[in-house]
Amino acid sequence: MELPICRGEGRKVGLRIVVVGAGIAGCLIVQGLQQEPDIELICIEKGSEKNVLAGTGLNIGPNALKILTQFNYELAISLQATGVSLPWLSWKAGLTDGTLVMDLPLLQVADNPGIRIRWSELYHQLRRPIAGRVWYNTTIKSMRYAESAMKGPLELVVENQITGELQILNQVDLIIGCDGRYSQVRSTFFGGQPEPTYLPVCIYRLLVPNRADNLIDDYQQWFHNGHRLLAFAIPGNEVYIAGSFPLNSNLDISEENKQPHILQQLYKSEPGYSEVCQFLVDSICNHVDNIHWARIQEIPPVFGDEKDHVLCLGDSSHAMFPTLGQGATQAFEDGCFFVSQIRQCLTEAKKNNSQLDVSSLIAKVEAKRRSRIKFVQQFSREASDSLLSGSNPMAEINSKMQAPFLEKLMKLYQNTPEII
Repeated sequence: MELPICRGEGRKVGLRIVVVGAGIAGCLIVQGLQQEPDIELICIEKGSEKNVLAGTGLNIGPNALKILTQFNYELAISLQATGVSLPWLSWKAGLTDGTLVMDLPLLQVADNPGIRIRWSELYHQLRRPIAGRVWYNTTIKSMRYAESAMKGPLELVVENQITGELQILNQVDLIIGCDGRYSQVRSTFFGGQPEPTYLPVCIYRLLVPNRADNLIDDYQQWFHNGHRLLAFAIPGNEVYIAGSFPLNSNLDISEENKQPHILQQLYKSEPGYSEVCQFLVDSICNHVDNIHWARIQEIPPVFGDEKDHVLCLGDSSHAMFPTLGQGATQAFEDGCFFVSQIRQCLTEAKKNNSQLDVSSLIAKVEAKRRSRIKFVQQFSREASDSLLSGSNPMAEINSKMQAPFLEKLMKLYQNTPEII
């Protein structure tokens, strides 16, 4: 039985792009290109539009808001609206007994604040302007380079998970993989799933109700040796908590360490817990069944494939240690910068009365993004020193208030890619 083909041989547009994944980078690309007359854009998302699984929170760095404001001012404003997010204004760190070691106003190192937001709200804000442009509940059965140049260069077979309908997408000029750390695009075109580099640290996340007196507010971290608690409030009177603790050389997250009575003592120093940390530990123990456990990891970055018609962005390209909160933030940079580059290439192609060269576009994106991602991944690695077994949190937090670390923070938050 022949499958239905999405669009026949007669092409009326300059470029046909399939974006895989309606996350941060994918949504920004669709939004930025949906009005371009010389591009036919198809976005495939395996999840539902509301993404009910996006149940925790995140902090988005100042560099994301800086580049987004240049790229799409209205979207940047909507993300900062009352009830949507809270401003991320400062970074405090100390010990679990309540000792405050670091209190850094972000405007000392950034041009603007960041935000604190729930994942589901972020998806809502990103997907609202592209309603009707995304194929939700759609999975990819196969994707490959076409055997015939008349059909090529790429073709995909996709399946609607609601109806079971299969469809062929042929004559695809560019596939953009924005489908996350376990990317199907990357696995298909870059030799399988990448080998991650693990930090010997377990990390877990959850949302809990805040106290009536709003005990938790802006971004804070508390340490006891290599054990860390991180928390901040988000709209809805909720608190995002990320806990971590060192692992052995086998990287085992033992069932014992997941038990409430172990977690209750894990972060306690001899003086005991501060009021805030006691609240956090109690909340963790009372909601332990809602916790997702993971190992901190990064993957080596890739961008364009060998045949220059596939590009990975976001976590599919460069998932990184979460210590500086740059995973989602770099996806913002990727999406905004890619759209800026393709618009510039389209303008040049029209001026020269020629077709856009996909290989050249990918090369330009990679040339700019690879060095930036190398810096961010390395900086995230360095900043993870206080999460390791045998760490000295007092000394390590103090070092983050010194010039070398602050200069890197300024580079991170201020030196965003240029949007043309």
